[in-house]
Amino acid sequence: MALRALVAATVLAVAAPTLVAAAPLGGDAAPAGAALPDAGQAALGCDPLDPSLCMFPFPNDAFTVADDSSDTGRRVAFDASAMPRNGSDVTAGELGGEGKPVDPTEWNRNDGFSPGQAVLTHVPGIDLHATWETQDRDHSAGISLNEPGWFDHRDHIADIDLSLDREAPIVIVNAETGELHPFWSELDQHPGSQTDAVLGATTQDRQALILRPAVNFEEGARYIVAMRNLKDADSDKLEPGAAFLAHREGEAAGPRAEHLQEVFRTLREHGIGTHNLYLAWDFTVASERNLAERVLTMRDDAFGRILGDSDLSDRKVDGVAPAFEIVDTSERTDTWTDSRGVEHTQKVRRIDGLVTVPNYLDRPQHTESTVEGNPRFDPPAPGSRLHYGTDGPLGDALPRQNPALRTVEVPFRCDVPLGDGPSYGTLYGHGLLGTRSQIRDVEWPRRFGFAGCGADFWGMASGDLPTVATILGDISNFPSLPDRAQQGFLNFLFVGRAMVHPGGFVSDPAFRDDGGEELLVVDRGEGTQLFYDGNSQGGIMGGPIVALSPDVSRGILGVTGMNYSTLLNRSVDWEGDYGEAYYAAYQDPLERQLGMQLIQMLWDRGESNGYAHHTTDDPYANTPAHDVMLQIAYSDHQVSVHAAEVNAATIGAPVMEGMAEGRHWALDPFVDRAAYPHQGSALVYWDSGNATPPNGNLPPTHSRDPHGDPRDEPAAGWQEAHFLLTGWHVDVCDGGDYLTHRHPANRGAVTCVEPAYRPGGVD
Repeated sequence: MALRALVAATVLAVAAPTLVAAAPLGGDAAPAGAALPDAGQAALGCDPLDPSLCMFPFPNDAFTVADDSSDTGRRVAFDASAMPRNGSDVTAGELGGEGKPVDPTEWNRNDGFSPGQAVLTHVPGIDLHATWETQDRDHSAGISLNEPGWFDHRDHIADIDLSLDREAPIVIVNAETGELHPFWSELDQHPGSQTDAVLGATTQDRQALILRPAVNFEEGARYIVAMRNLKDADSDKLEPGAAFLAHREGEAAGPRAEHLQEVFRTLREHGIGTHNLYLAWDFTVASERNLAERVLTMRDDAFGRILGDSDLSDRKVDGVAPAFEIVDTSERTDTWTDSRGVEHTQKVRRIDGLVTVPNYLDRPQHTESTVEGNPRFDPPAPGSRLHYGTDGPLGDALPRQNPALRTVEVPFRCDVPLGDGPSYGTLYGHGLLGTRSQIRDVEWPRRFGFAGCGADFWGMASGDLPTVATILGDISNFPSLPDRAQQGFLNFLFVGRAMVHPGGFVSDPAFRDDGGEELLVVDRGEGTQLFYDGNSQGGIMGGPIVALSPDVSRGILGVTGMNYSTLLNRSVDWEGDYGEAYYAAYQDPLERQLGMQLIQMLWDRGESNGYAHHTTDDPYANTPAHDVMLQIAYSDHQVSVHAAEVNAATIGAPVMEGMAEGRHWALDPFVDRAAYPHQGSALVYWDSGNATPPNGNLPPTHSRDPHGDPRDEPAAGWQEAHFLLTGWHVDVCDGGDYLTHRHPANRGAVTCVEPAYRPGGVD
């Protein structure tokens, strides 16, 4: 999945120079890790309620300002002096410090924080088992993490419903409705945070307390975090800091004090006492418009003004097809054996080409010519951003087609079956920092009458590696990634429209058989029949494509999850070359967690997290509804199953039966369960026998990685195909557990068998 060797070389070449310290911002500037007196913190744009880190607690409306022009009434207003700094000499608790602060310009265009935002603060000495009074619950003894038999039901993630009790020690309250929001709490378990962190010449406790929403926060809503009766390992109650105590007792003055008094009143109105609070604050979630308006503007302009199709909600083709060019074709014969032991062969035509897409980016996107047989290897000019008009304030500006570079020629690759009549078009999304060439990795669609076409995920493709490396060394560079990603989503939508338009791909001989018959199913007035299939990054970034597509009806999000700020520490892909470069640049463990939450605020525009509320049955305006299957590898080493269930809970997808009793990490799993047959979106687990994943922010590492196992199961492919064609989840394991052929209990045998009838048919 990860191109480790290439990343390592690029990171060393690009990220390392950022570790040379830059001059501080003025004489009074401090590193993000500085613990300052209240006056010093206020001068730097900090919130003195948590003196451990300038921007803690986070997210926090103390870092926003009123803005009547925004949908939330707020606007993020980060102070550059308060932002995290990179560098090799970051010293917590002292004035001064080296490094370059993150440029907050793009963040300050947001009208709130991420709907998947983890809540961060630092509570010295807290013990979460004692705090939640779960210390006597069952847990494995003498068995280490990532070993068979390990489990720990004392951890909050094992009983998320604890957060829905108004007497709970930590609650997150919807300020308007008073509803408690479900979350789990964890302490940063990443190496370097579990014990005291050495920063400069000092050793300090730098372990973050992290509250992760179990279902995304509502867009545009305001929430209050309230903590009370927090305890240490001896079950002794922890006392609040002096700054918060002064606010709680009404001894503080000024705008911040007045705001917190409103927070306290709101808590009391919703039945949450304030006399014993350890800490409380509020934050506002970004609005639907702020999260998605950029890419929706691009989509509606491109389909309406360029293609002539303004009604995108009817899932019918109108107007003209995207322009395209065929670059190369070749043919091959695939062979495979199904779950019944029957061998098959199939002729496949590979087609490489270019589709013309309106360009909403500010600089050239094609800087090299043909590489490795691809029609174009297209790394962008570094720092590519969306192109905006010059009128109106920056926060309200929307992308416009670049008048100097009006279009981009987007490479695509299709694998189309021959000899079986027209196939259903399927957009395919590749894995981490890969390319469209990975379309060969998934063969099941072609077995069942689907033709796959893939493009590169701009922003997260191989050509973006240099930009990714610069981000790891300085997250000021991050805005380029989601900007490129949004153009990339439009690229996919144009490839999809070319697949289903009668004047699109099928107008070229490459997409016709030797007798001139069309090889793709196109819309001739009855509506489009286009689907999506992506794995890993293709599942994570496939959510937006499904949510935005006027043509896709159903999608497969394989080994997926959200959001990236939850996924990173829990992935073996991050905990290597990528993570090491980031940790070298940002050395304070608290600051590292803050940095991940900062980038999530922008990453929402480029991954499922920012689109999840509208992926299925609450579509965007001018957009049809969709259904998805989340196909998950239990204890996946690369994409956290915890993040997969957050995704499922947010889009309203239940977990299908088929997981063996006792395999789940929770006492009472939070996401709803469903029995077969089931119509609509759902999550399906496949189990290869790996140990239960760690509860904390560490990756599973037991045995071999099961990440690719679900897509290797013929019965799983049949189940996916049937769902795409009918919307129904059908049991392919005859009431048994969904065990892959690699599960130790199977010893290579196949126990889940594809039905005898063809997908889309009836038993």
